[in-house]
Amino acid sequence: MKPCELCELSEYTQHYCRYIHPFRFSILDCDSCDTPMAVLGEHRAAPTDFERQFMVEALSMVARFRYGEGRFVIDGIMRQIPDHCHLHARPLADWAR
Repeated sequence: MKPCELCELSEYTQHYCRYIHPFRFSILDCDSCDTPMAVLGEHRAAPTDFERQFMVEALSMVARFRYGEGRFVIDGIMRQIPDHCHLHARPLADWAR
């Protein structure tokens, strides 16, 4: 069985922060789409409501710095790795700004 890329979190992309409290998760640049993403530290698809809210707030701080206030969306669709919880902060298209 192939190891989960999100469980390993290789150090070849920008890492912004690693949380251990109140639960483990990291914020780093996605190696596929080069956008900031939050990755749950535990291998499971569904976060609790609290975990999701906390991850969205932390990821939004990074996204505001990178893209500007109101210039991004949080995307919770897990396309390539659907069994490990992660969220992307995607920039708005120029026409949507």
